[in-house]
Amino acid sequence: MRKNGQVTQIFRIAALVVLLTPCVAAAQSFTVNGPFDPARYRPLDGRERWQRWWSEDGGSAVLHVESVATGAYLQIIDDPTVWRRTAGGFIRRAGSSYGSNLIQNSMHETLAAAAGTDPRYFACGCRGFFRRSGHALKMTFLTYTRNGRETLDLPQLAGAYGSSMIEATWWPHHYTALAQGVQTGHIEVGFIGAEHLFQEFSPEFKRLLHLRAAPAPAAP
Repeated sequence: MRKNGQVTQIFRIAALVVLLTPCVAAAQSFTVNGPFDPARYRPLDGRERWQRWWSEDGGSAVLHVESVATGAYLQIIDDPTVWRRTAGGFIRRAGSSYGSNLIQNSMHETLAAAAGTDPRYFACGCRGFFRRSGHALKMTFLTYTRNGRETLDLPQLAGAYGSSMIEATWWPHHYTALAQGVQTGHIEVGFIGAEHLFQEFSPEFKRLLHLRAAPAPAAP
């Protein structure tokens, strides 16, 4: 029974990532920064960081799309069960996801500003599916310092796990920060990696889906 339960949990996690990533990618209009160039790199200043936070949270459709999609997914699997499959239950699930996403993005941006790391994703300057995929997944855990050097992306990881653990505090009492919170943090990290893959291959997806890409920011 335990093995079946683990398989079910893995299937649910995979389904969540598969369903949510295209939604967020579409909301972002497949915008992505060009390949990282150490010689031309310019770190974000305070105004640019503030604009980035606003574009990802207050002024962006991404946060709302992701929250509604997550709420719908939780409604389908009826988690948590005590919230029931009602209109009120859906509002609680979507609202919970919205709060968690807002906290995650805010923690990431704030801690990145304090640490002097770059919260942006830069496409790989390489060619080939496996090399580009490897780069996208690697940058789930790494980022760049003010000097353009790679470093462990602690702000991004702190946002993923911290927001998940905080969210667990307003879920039913049998959900705990150190159990379900950490598990949800693992899912968030996986989702970040999946989102990076969509960003990395955004030109291909744009051509496949016949979507018009948003203007890409100027190379730093």
